[in-house]
Amino acid sequence: MQTDILLKQLYSSLGELKATIEKFEKHPSPSTQYTEQLHSAIYHSNKLVSAYLVLKEQKDVSPELNLHLKLMNVPTAEEKAAIVEPIKEQVVVVTPVAEIPKPIEEVKAPEVEKVVEPFVEVKPQVKELPKMIININDKFRFINELFEANATEYNIAVEQMNSVNSLDEMMSYLKGLTSIYEWKEDSEVVKNLFALAQKRFS
Repeated sequence: MQTDILLKQLYSSLGELKATIEKFEKHPSPSTQYTEQLHSAIYHSNKLVSAYLVLKEQKDVSPELNLHLKLMNVPTAEEKAAIVEPIKEQVVVVTPVAEIPKPIEEVKAPEVEKVVEPFVEVKPQVKELPKMIININDKFRFINELFEANATEYNIAVEQMNSVNSLDEMMSYLKGLTSIYEWKEDSEVVKNLFALAQKRFS
């Protein structure tokens, strides 16, 4: 008699389990509620199957099993506590393992190409010397008496005397003119020209 009642309860429980499984499968991402319902249905059917097997083997139900069967339909607080907590959706946060720093390698400084600049001869800055100051009277005397009345040759000679940068160069140039034009070094006009030329360096 007890076996028949238990078998009916088992069929009913399995029907509920089937319906719960179908509901669970319809949802691609079942909620916690559906998960709990499925877990409860499996647990309930499992208890009934266990009780049915005991009855079939022993033909009699122990007092503990009778009590157990009576409590099946109305689970007590203790029974609820015994039910394994259903699996809930959990978000697992995976913390990446920090990369092990590589050993510090000796870093060589990059080779710097040596830039060879072209050699530029730096000429010392020469103080610009003043030009010869020749008044109009001396100019005409020099042209007529020293340069054979040729103003062009006079202008070339004065320009050259104004371009030399040392007294030695000046004296060398004047000696050359003396030789070309056959000047007499003791002449007053020649002495005057020499004096004006040397005055540039004083």
